[in-house]
Amino acid sequence: MKQRRTLFLVVGMGGLLMGLLTMQFSWVRALVEARSSLFDEQARTALVEVQSVLTITGATFPSALSPGISPVSGPRADSLAEVRAEAAMAREDAMLVADSVLTLVLKNRDIDFRFRSALLDRYGRPIFLRDDDVDRLESFQDEGYRIAAGDAQSLEDVQLYTVFFPRRNLVLAGDMWLELTVNLLLMVVLLFFTVYAASGLRKAERLNRLKSDLINNMTHELKTPISTIGLAGEALLDPAMASDAENVRYYVQLIRSENKRLGQLVENVLRAAMLDQGEIELFRQTINFHDLIRDVLRNHAIHIKKQGGSTASQLSANDPLVHGDKTHLTNVVFNLVDNAIKYGGDSPKLTVRSWNESGMLHVAFTDNGIGIAKEHLGKVFDKLYRVPTGNVHDVKGFGLGLSYVHAVMAQHSGKIGVVSIPGKGSTFTLVLPQKTTVS
Repeated sequence: MKQRRTLFLVVGMGGLLMGLLTMQFSWVRALVEARSSLFDEQARTALVEVQSVLTITGATFPSALSPGISPVSGPRADSLAEVRAEAAMAREDAMLVADSVLTLVLKNRDIDFRFRSALLDRYGRPIFLRDDDVDRLESFQDEGYRIAAGDAQSLEDVQLYTVFFPRRNLVLAGDMWLELTVNLLLMVVLLFFTVYAASGLRKAERLNRLKSDLINNMTHELKTPISTIGLAGEALLDPAMASDAENVRYYVQLIRSENKRLGQLVENVLRAAMLDQGEIELFRQTINFHDLIRDVLRNHAIHIKKQGGSTASQLSANDPLVHGDKTHLTNVVFNLVDNAIKYGGDSPKLTVRSWNESGMLHVAFTDNGIGIAKEHLGKVFDKLYRVPTGNVHDVKGFGLGLSYVHAVMAQHSGKIGVVSIPGKGSTFTLVLPQKTTVS
């Protein structure tokens, strides 16, 4: 139910984001279209003014079909070539006049746009086109603004003074850079917070699931030693059992063992609280790590024997001394040995090796357990993370041990690494500095 609720929230937030982004995009699009329409209107109005000025001043464009007459009166040409040359010069002069007028009109309207001009017929074919505008003919035809030029005697004689703004879209976007930037930033912010919120929901869901598993495991784990202690106590109250010294010794040891286990479970929870609050305090002293390992293995002997397991030590380090907190380092070794027993199946086998290398003490713990799949190796040191085993109670523990080990090693400027082969076992390796005193 919680997963469905989280999924609905994520989908809902995604839908809301898409809606907001669509609205923002529509608003930007409307803004661009409005600005473009305004410019179109201004350009057409400016050209109408140019047409009026040309009419008032008497400047004319010679006909495209009839013999050309210059805007300044003159004799007729004696040959067709001269007529065409004169007409071309007259058109160029007329174009220069029109361009000058248009520049002034645009300036009066505070429109600072560079433009190109041409004279086209009613079919979009060039009548007068400057050499450097040849490649822009298609742009004149498709994007140009135009007015009628000259006195057309017929439709075939129509001439269109056409203006094209090469950087129109770029300048319009530049004029709206503030609005576009603000909207882009809003979209980015919306996207960021939506992704962040969705990620937070997923993390919260995962945390809730882990906490639920922790509570279930804790209940299961605490009930087991409490139940065992209760049964052992009832057995000792039985006169028949109490009369047998061997039985008494067995049940007393069982009570002590389960009590110690119960204390360890509580200790793990307290360590997790210390990690959350950053309250791991170290009382450093010189420690013989070999002696520490032997003590932990000795304390675990009864549990290993009970499961039909065995341990082997290959403590080859010539210098086993480190400077650190004995209690926390003992807990580190305890957790690694305890993990080997938990995941070792019916007959766990643990080998502990040590060696010196580059001023560091290396200690490796190799078990024959179920191993860890590659996709889980990077998460085994995360708090509350437990490698899936099918049944949540198949493997005992809260998922706190390795995160504690990792934190303690970091406090000692050391490292912990793991290599594992599923179905064959794992090796956890501690690396602790020896030559320098950690402050």
